[in-house]
Parts: sequence; C-alpha cells; structure tokens
Amino acid sequence: MVFPRLARSSLRNSLTGELRSKFVPQLGSSSGGSRSAYYTLVRSAVIADARHPSMVRELSAFKFEARGISIFPQVRSPATERLEENSELESENDDLPGLGPTKPGEKPRVVVLGTGWAGCCFLKGLDTKMYDIVCISPRNHMVFTPLLASTCVGTLEFRSVAEPVSRIQSALSGEPNSYFYLANCIGLDTVKHEVYCQVVPGADKSNENYQFKVAYDKLVIAAGSEPLTFNIEGVKEHALFLREVNHAQEIRKKLLLNLMLCENPGISEEEKKRLLHCVVVGGGPTGVEFSGELSDFIISDVSKRYTHVKDYIHVTLIEANEILSSFDVSLRQYATKHLSKSGVHLVRGVVKEVLPKEIILSDGTRVPYGLLVWSTGVGPSQFIKSLDLPKSPGGRIGVNEWLRVPSADDVFSLGDCAGFIEQTKRPVLPALAQVAERQGKYLAKLFTRIGEQNGGKAYCCTKMVSFGDPFEYKHLGSMASVGRYKALVDLRQNKDGRGISMAGFLSWFIWRSAYLTSVVSWRNRFYVAVNWATTFVFGRDNSRIG
Repeated sequence: MVFPRLARSSLRNSLTGELRSKFVPQLGSSSGGSRSAYYTLVRSAVIADARHPSMVRELSAFKFEARGISIFPQVRSPATERLEENSELESENDDLPGLGPTKPGEKPRVVVLGTGWAGCCFLKGLDTKMYDIVCISPRNHMVFTPLLASTCVGTLEFRSVAEPVSRIQSALSGEPNSYFYLANCIGLDTVKHEVYCQVVPGADKSNENYQFKVAYDKLVIAAGSEPLTFNIEGVKEHALFLREVNHAQEIRKKLLLNLMLCENPGISEEEKKRLLHCVVVGGGPTGVEFSGELSDFIISDVSKRYTHVKDYIHVTLIEANEILSSFDVSLRQYATKHLSKSGVHLVRGVVKEVLPKEIILSDGTRVPYGLLVWSTGVGPSQFIKSLDLPKSPGGRIGVNEWLRVPSADDVFSLGDCAGFIEQTKRPVLPALAQVAERQGKYLAKLFTRIGEQNGGKAYCCTKMVSFGDPFEYKHLGSMASVGRYKALVDLRQNKDGRGISMAGFLSWFIWRSAYLTSVVSWRNRFYVAVNWATTFVFGRDNSRIG
C-alpha cells in the first residue's frame, strides 16, 4: 500500500515496521506536482478500508504503474486506523480560516514565531521590500530581560523594559500583507508549509478555542524557552518566575502585599518572619541580580518607609553549587562577600519539594518563605518538545551552521529554542541575550541573500541558493549587578580563557552604560535614564497597584 504525501511525517510514524520498509522510500520520492491527481482517490480508499471492505477489493484492481503503486490491502490494520484519524485531522485543518499560500507576483511570506530577543532582532533587520511578514506570538512586545529584575522593586517602570513589536518592525502595522497575530502556535505541517494557531485566552470566553492557519514560504521558529523546574513537586504551583513583565508584576505585588500585611495588628512574630522572608532559588545572573535589587530595596527604602517591620525582612539565595559559576573565580568570591555584607543569606543546597509556605531541601532542612522566586535556568518548552523536528543535545530544535532545520524545507530556528545538531560538531550555545541577538541579525542578512537570488518562495531554498558564510559566535563577556552600586564585568571569551575581569563601582557604571545603549529604542532609553534618575533622587516607588 502506498499513499501520496498525505501528512507524510504522520504516515511515517504510524506505519508498522514491515510496511515502513516497503513504502516509505516511495513516499520520500513523491513530488508535489503530481500528487494532487490521485490524492482524492487514495484518501477515499483509506476511509473505505474502514467502512466498506468490499470497495477495497474493487479499488485493489487499480494499479498506478508510473508511481510503482500496487494494490490496497483487504484487511483492516492498526496502521490504517491511525491513518484514518490523521485524515480526519487533516480535514479539520483544511477547514480552518487563515492565510493561504502566496500567489505568483506576491512577495514571499516569512512567518516568525515569537517576539523574544532572537525573533525581534530578526524582524528588525528583515528587508520588507523583499518579504511580507507575519509574526505570531502570545505577547505583542519584546522584553529587555537584563533589566527586568529592576522593575520588581520599583527601580524601573514596567514599560521601560517592554518594546512593542510594531515599533520594532513598522511593516507589521503598516504594510497591507504583513500582520501580527496575538496567538499561540499549536502545530505545524512542514509538508504543506502551514502553521496552526490558537488565539490567546481573553475576556471573551467564546473565542478562546478559535483556531486558524497561516501558510508560509519561510518559517522562523524563535519561540524561546521556559523555566526549568527539574520536575520538583510544587514549583509551578507556588513559585514565581522572572521571565516576563507579568512575572515581575506578580513579584512586586506579592512583595508589597506582604510588607503591608505585616503591619496589621494580630500578626504573630513567627508569621511576620515567614511573610517577609524572600527566597531566591538559583545563583545565576538573574538570581544574583534580583537578590542584589532586593537588598538595595531593603536597605534604602524598606528601612525608611516600613519602619515597623524592617527588622523582619530577609533575603536568602539558594544554589546547589557556586553562584555565577560561569564567571571568574575572583569575581565569584567578590559577589559572595558583597551579597553577604548586604544582608543576603547564601545557602548551598538542593530543593527537594516546594510547599505552600516552606521549602524542603534534600538534607531535610525546612525553609519558610513568603515570597519564592525560581531562577534555575531555562529549557525547551512543551511546544518545542512536541514538534516532529530533529533535536540537538538538550532537546532544542536541531539546526545546521546556517540556522536551518536540515530535515524540513524552508524552516529556520534561532534563540533559546535552537541548538546545533551533532553533525555540525559545534557545542549548543548558551541561552543568552547576546547569542539570540546575533543570531537574529545574521539570519536577517541571510534572508536578504536568499531574496537576492530569488529563493524566497517555498521550495526554492535548498538547491537553488548559496547561503554563504555560516553563523559564527564569539562570546563578548558577561556582566551582572550585585547591588549597592557594584557590579561584575567578565570579558573572557570562555570560562577557561583569559581576559579582563573587574568588580566594583566602575564595573557598575560599565554595566549600566552597556545596558542603556543596548535598549532597543531611543524611547525606552529615555524611559530607563529618567527612571534611574528619579530613583536616585526620590527613592523607589512603593505603590501597590492592582
């Protein structure tokens, strides 16, 4: 039994071992041009196998000699049952509204999934004279994550770290065939060149399950990552993460709520200590910078504005190994001493379980908390795991030296969700903003090169286009603030390499200058500069709104 490229990837997965060895090679050689002539007949035969066995005997007399197709089986098999289910799913996808394939004479359509660092840097550099753009994401802005910790305690306003995607790429709001869709991608078909989406939940419950599809000529997957919980029980239910603006808003609300609750009469001493115990799990740059911001907030603002409870608030940073493990040894030691001097209690341990009011460590120690921030790194999201695409070590989407998914026509991936496949003999790059930024800029230039060679349309990329130089990454160094006008700057290219490393006030000035110039737009640079000046003169805002 041979079927045309009817959801070919699904067919390969559903065939039994014997059928796979006989027919998958023939499937792989089928071409899109002649597929439509017999698509309907073969599909009818699949369903007929389930409903009218006699029809199968009639259809078995047909032979498609030009394609090497033999007869259909007369016995219903599990593979046939699964194929029927896939056919029904395809029928549902065929009925979805959305954007169809581009027509001759129209610009090629590039679909971008995600509005993180990688996706937005790609959008910003893409030549809109060559391509139409469709961006699909559950948020309509990019987050400047290095400064996100500052928004939790009022050093910066939330809008200072969020840049609307329509400002990054004006074509999304001005060009007639370019769009931004506020939705989640729930699947893709690399054979049909389609992505399937579902709108994000909103106030109108009637539209929560609304789905649509978008056909693409080129697909760029920059869907980011999600926090690693290591399957520790209770983390998702009780901990707060620090990846999005709404995460920072939740942390700020929780922190200020606990401060004000503790001033109410009738609260026991023990309960005050628990409510005002802020625990940070994870000693990477995000965890250290948030701990430093918290210590600043306690020393500079809580001591003046919450004098009744100022002696109860404490910060604990829990790390399984050493904090800032990628930094130079001398810088790690400096950070440890400075945080301890600022009142941050450093604990080396592994979290075993998270309960509503306390953490249980692997050695049995119980740590009560009122605010728990989880910052232990990131990994592939469930959406990335669900895609039937090759994976790199660690579960990211596997790409080659040009950030292209080698097994899928016209599909590229970059940022935290992508990693080099083993055949490239390159290490998987860390999930850093500078990696994502340079990948986005590189891919935008690559698409310009593809467009100049008339390779923008679907199925034109693999054989007709010269990609040029592959992507090369050179690490420029790392920076982290530790609070109280102190920071670390490590300009080594790798952990074992040599280079400049410094700590102190000058490093803090370099840290602030570097991030201020890296903010996406002049609008947000102005916001950040004004916020820093306002905080320096008047202190942090402690209003709890919402």
